[in-house]
Amino acid sequence: MVPLKKWPGKEPHKMYIRSLWVDHKGETEQLLNSLNHYLSGLDYIPELVYIVSAGEANVLLERPVVEFLVQLEEAGHNIQFVGSACTSFHAALLSYSKRHEEDALVINLELGKERQQECLDALGIGIKPGQDGLDVITGVAVSWLCRHYQERSLCQISSCDILSQAPSLNGAPELVQNLKKLMATDLDNSCRVVSFDIQSRWAKGLLKGFSHEDKTHWLPSVELDGLHYLSIKPLAEIDKYCLRDEIEGLWIITLGGGGRAGCLRVHRTPQANGQLLSRLVNTETVSLEEAYQGFNAAQSLEDAYGQDHLPHVRGAMIYPQKKYRGRHNQIFHWVLGSGSWRSLLENQGAKHG
Repeated sequence: MVPLKKWPGKEPHKMYIRSLWVDHKGETEQLLNSLNHYLSGLDYIPELVYIVSAGEANVLLERPVVEFLVQLEEAGHNIQFVGSACTSFHAALLSYSKRHEEDALVINLELGKERQQECLDALGIGIKPGQDGLDVITGVAVSWLCRHYQERSLCQISSCDILSQAPSLNGAPELVQNLKKLMATDLDNSCRVVSFDIQSRWAKGLLKGFSHEDKTHWLPSVELDGLHYLSIKPLAEIDKYCLRDEIEGLWIITLGGGGRAGCLRVHRTPQANGQLLSRLVNTETVSLEEAYQGFNAAQSLEDAYGQDHLPHVRGAMIYPQKKYRGRHNQIFHWVLGSGSWRSLLENQGAKHG
C-alpha cells in the first residue's frame, strides 16, 4: 500500500466553499438550462472552471454538454476536465490545491442516464441481472472554491484524500485501516462520520471492518435503496448535513470505482488550524480526443450492430485499470490536443450530421 505523502516544499493553505448548488430534476437539457440559470445569477464566474463527471468522457457524447462547455470556453474560462470515478469532486479539490488561483468553480455534470448507467453496468455494479443494483440519478452541481474566508463562505475543507485499495488479498483490510487512521487524526465529539453504505457488495464488505460501536453515531448516506448520485454524493451530503442540519463537523466518505475511497473533512465554522494538508497528488494526463473516441466507438457498436457494447465501455474507461490500484490521490486530467472545445463540437457534428 502506497503511504500518503506530504508534498515537499509547499506550505499548506486553507480552502472554503463559498457557494454550493445541486439539482437532480429533469434530463440533460432541462438540467443544463437550470445550470445556466444558476450561473447567470452569480456575481461572476471564476476564470478557472473544473468539469467533473464519474463517467469520464462518456458524458461528452451528450451534444448539449459539449455546447455548454464551448460557451464557457468562449466566455474566457480556463476549463480543466479532471476526475477519478465517483470521487471526481475530490479530484478537482486535489488539483486546485496545487494551483495558485484565488478561486475556482467545480461543475459536476452527471448527465445522460444511459451514458452514466452503462459505465456502472460495464463494471458489474449496475442494474443488469445479477449486478449490485446501483441505479444512477442524474444531476448537476456547482461549488465555488476559494482560498480565503469570506462572510458568505458556507464551510471549510480541512482534509481531502482519495485512498486506494491495493490489488492484493490484504487490500480491503488495509483500506479499512487507512480510513480509520485518517479519521482518527481529526475525530472529536463535534464531528460526525457520514456512512458510505451504498448498494454495493464491496461497500458492504468494507463496512464489516468497522465495529458496531464505530458505526453507532454515523449519519446515513444520502444514497438509499440503490439510488446513486455518482460524484455529486459528497456535495449532497454537505448540503444536507452541514448546511441544512447545521452539523458542525463531518467526515464524508465516498466510494469510487476501481477501489477508491474519497475522504472529506468539512467544518461548518472556520477552524484556525483547519489548513488543508498538502498531499502528493498523482496526476495522469490523458488525451481527451482519444477518450472521447473510445466511448464513441463503443456506442457505435451498439447502434450499428446491436452488439453488447459494455465490454468496450469498460475498455474506454481509465479509472478501473489495475495499474492505478494502491495509488492514493490518483487523479486523471483529460487534455484537448486541439486546444479547443469548439473543434470537438464541430468534429462531433461532422460525424453525426
